[in-house]
Amino acid sequence: MRALIFEGPGRLRLADIERPEPGPGEVIVRVRRAALCGTDLRIVAGTKTRDVRTGHPIGHEAAGTVAAVGQDVDGYVEGDRVGICVVVSCGRCAFCRADRENLCRTRITLGYQTDGALAEYMRIPAHAVRRGNLFKLPEAVPLEVASLIEPLACCLNGHHEMGLRAEDGRPHHDERQFIVIFGAGPIGLLHLLLARAGDGWPIGHVTIVEPRAERRECARRFGADEVVTPEAFDADDAFDAAIVAVGVPALLPTALRAVRPCGRVSLFAGFPVDGTVTIDPNLIHYKQIRLFGASESRRRDYAEALELIARGRLDPAPLITHRFALEDYAEAFRVAASGEALKVVFAMDRV
Repeated sequence: MRALIFEGPGRLRLADIERPEPGPGEVIVRVRRAALCGTDLRIVAGTKTRDVRTGHPIGHEAAGTVAAVGQDVDGYVEGDRVGICVVVSCGRCAFCRADRENLCRTRITLGYQTDGALAEYMRIPAHAVRRGNLFKLPEAVPLEVASLIEPLACCLNGHHEMGLRAEDGRPHHDERQFIVIFGAGPIGLLHLLLARAGDGWPIGHVTIVEPRAERRECARRFGADEVVTPEAFDADDAFDAAIVAVGVPALLPTALRAVRPCGRVSLFAGFPVDGTVTIDPNLIHYKQIRLFGASESRRRDYAEALELIARGRLDPAPLITHRFALEDYAEAFRVAASGEALKVVFAMDRV
């Protein structure tokens, strides 16, 4: 099979490697669509190193069809359309028992600690199959769109964590919430789509802060109430919640000033390893601000994201702006890194 091999910072190689065969309990997925993530770009740039292996395919936002099943696999047959929830937890530790399986100390992330989705076939380990990390897709959900369920699930985890959506699907707050999202890249726009999804969401007004003119226009099309440049953004005590959806540590002081007393700030983006910022702790102290992190997602976030798409409450398809064959990987990564694209998707089917 063809696979895109990560050989170290700045080095990718398209290679023919042995196609995986299923062991007991395993499922082999024929990858049909795989999306590039900002994390993939950070891996190739060398700024993301945790759990990253060289000499293996990368990629973790994917959907495809079941190509083969191993011995003792129940519930999957060849041809099933599937999406892949990539965080595989133990199910036994304190974090798993507390419904925080994304923080499981022994979790693995498919595509990092296993061979990833930028290949024609992907092995789903037996433990992941048993844990239910392979989701069957309704026919109404295109495989291309299904490749975006994983990042949407991550955004849902962030919304749940900061109380923008209750665990039972109802809002925590009776009053409509005013939120500000820093960044109108793919992740910022997914947060915006969630805010505009209806279905009980408590969002009354959404402001987007974004330096790129073309992305500001995207935010307007996606339903933002207000779109401003960073230079024009000057708000104190104006928002109930702020989401930092771009990895710029210097945005944290701005977000802290922007929220009201008892406001919430989510550091959603991945930040540089050596990223530091100076803040005024009195902003947090006197305003009783709650500061949240958000990392990866849980299986139930993936299930909820899939349901939102399947029910037509949210359509992430407009985020996909560029499509490439796997052999055009160099241009695909260039376009994604340049900011010209929102989401880049690889179509893995051979012509």
